Amino acid sequence: MQKMGVCIMKTTFLGSQFRYLIQSFPQRKKLWHRLYFFYEMFRLVSKYIALRLALLRPGPPIHTGGKTCVVVLLSHNRPQNLEILVRGALQNSFVKKIIVSNSNPKFRMADWVKVKDARLQMVDEKQKTLPGHRFVIAAAELGDYFLSVDDDIFFTPAQWANFFNFLLRDEEAPHGISGQLYHPDVLFSNGTVFHHRENTETDVDVLIGAYAFTRTHLERVFEQANALELGSLSKIGNGEDILLSFAGTKAARIHNLGQPLLCASTSLKGVALWKTWENFWDERVTLFEKVRATRRTLEPSLEKITLPKAAHANI
Repeated sequence: MQKMGVCIMKTTFLGSQFRYLIQSFPQRKKLWHRLYFFYEMFRLVSKYIALRLALLRPGPPIHTGGKTCVVVLLSHNRPQNLEILVRGALQNSFVKKIIVSNSNPKFRMADWVKVKDARLQMVDEKQKTLPGHRFVIAAAELGDYFLSVDDDIFFTPAQWANFFNFLLRDEEAPHGISGQLYHPDVLFSNGTVFHHRENTETDVDVLIGAYAFTRTHLERVFEQANALELGSLSKIGNGEDILLSFAGTKAARIHNLGQPLLCASTSLKGVALWKTWENFWDERVTLFEKVRATRRTLEPSLEKITLPKAAHANI
């Protein structure tokens, strides 16, 4: 589940974070939330400094038994965020390739990500793509394992490594760091039937924000999308995470990696998709129930399907 944006301007990472925080101030209706604004300013600076220092150190070595891990990153309206994401992932030797897909024709990704590494591939898409495109990209790669993190979550190299380790320890389930439990008869504090969970070790119904999955999980994502006749995954912007969450033979699971730095726009109306997309939660409920029913139908066979051969052709 990715985010939407309202404007693009050439700015530094930290400058954009301050701009997002300032934009959020008029939307804060309660006194405590407005006072919290000043704490968020302080926390932003301190966590940013800690992240920059962490980026100087490589992640711990991980042995994959000859199998490969590919990282897929998507960008649309926050290009200033991608360089930090890329640098964190590249500090791990288990990462064999990173693909950054830019779906916004207003800019070139190379103007924002200045990292030079043979493992890095940047693609400026010719057509509009949505978050489900991460699976189309992954399907065209030869990787055995895949990591994909939204552009508002910033892992240290060690957090990238720990996240990957959780997948290696249990390949039956897709993994994340935050998620939702579906309780159709009980509203959560955000007014929806999806109850948010993070900073804990638990099974969830839906993963959000960060995803660790295998090629087998990827095949099942396409199997479910085909069964539901959803069309091109590159055109799905709400619910692609639900498809992945039902792609394991065990429940999706989230882990506590320690709170990563989050983009200040992650809950900003007009930027965050879940705050902006009309009928966002109603659409998710409908798709969740369809995917859950379809998954139960497909469970006995788990038939393998043929994945797309070109990552940028199925759009």
